[in-house]
Amino acid sequence: MDLAGLRSLDPERRRRAWEELESLASRSPKELEDKRLYIRSLLWHKMQGVREEAWKHLPLYKRLEVNVERAFRANSDRIKLTAWSHYPDVISSGLMTREQVVKMRQHFWRLLRSFYPTVRKKAWALLVSMVRDGIVQEGDKEKVLSYLSHRKVSVRLLAWSKVRELGELGFLTREDVERKEAFLKELTQGESRASARARKLVEVLRL
Repeated sequence: MDLAGLRSLDPERRRRAWEELESLASRSPKELEDKRLYIRSLLWHKMQGVREEAWKHLPLYKRLEVNVERAFRANSDRIKLTAWSHYPDVISSGLMTREQVVKMRQHFWRLLRSFYPTVRKKAWALLVSMVRDGIVQEGDKEKVLSYLSHRKVSVRLLAWSKVRELGELGFLTREDVERKEAFLKELTQGESRASARARKLVEVLRL
């Protein structure tokens, strides 16, 4: 069993290693009991390709009874984002219940203001899905609204860019948006890229 291959930088070697692991897990899962922590650690490996490959094999994690919650509260924003991006698969595979994922959501918020622009952008897109699926709930509305006045302009604009979708889902009302609109309009002054984006959002949202 090529366990080292599971974290190889070579995609082909990783693929073969996962095939071997899947085969062994089907035949004799007990042989892998002392390897479960190693297999679990792949979910938060520093290399994105390695951890993404691991997240593709959640039924195997379920078969081996591996607890995956730690990935949802990782210190690394990139690792945490990978975990949260797979929350529907975690639920459908039976590794966590929907209720368990809901209880973990406090670990998601930091991603919306991450230092990394790509993480922030993906997290805001993910937020819409989480509202749609009931992971982010009515009681979280004020938390989400607070980002509409966030001191960091890039975060504030990302939050406003999702207002229409969150409104269409019934999560935000027109009244919610109007009491925060001054924080968007103050960004429209000047000729920067941010001000141009803010003016476009004002137009789109008809504020």
